[in-house]
Amino acid sequence: EDYQTTEKTITNYQLKEIEGQPSGKFSDTDATVTYVYEKADAAPVTVKYTDDKGNELATADTLNGKLDAPYQTTAKSITGWTVKTTPSNATGVFTNTNQIVTYVYEKADAAPVTVKYTDDKGNELATPDTLNGKLDAPYQTTAKNIAG
Repeated sequence: EDYQTTEKTITNYQLKEIEGQPSGKFSDTDATVTYVYEKADAAPVTVKYTDDKGNELATADTLNGKLDAPYQTTAKSITGWTVKTTPSNATGVFTNTNQIVTYVYEKADAAPVTVKYTDDKGNELATPDTLNGKLDAPYQTTAKNIAG
């Protein structure tokens, strides 16, 4: 007589391969048919790199994996920017729904601006001031009133 086997639907798994003959004729020797499954592909994890206004600072990355497998993301090094917020889902596991991981950046600290107060011969007339700020941020200095 003929025989026919069929794969089963198993939640969160997909058929990888079949070992043995899934159909054939019964004989006088034992036969084994094995359906080998693996975890199903998960929905992707998208990693975004933005400023605090949502502007994209670098191309987003997409991570793919199997359901329940762990993933780990890291912030990109972006010239002139530092990470302001590391998301709580920077590490996690792949699921069957899309996930978005967003690293938020702010402008990096700029080199300080030193304001000196001298006479026309370069002699210091008052203690210098130091201004600190973020890259590309404006600054303004003012002259001091110095006696004499």
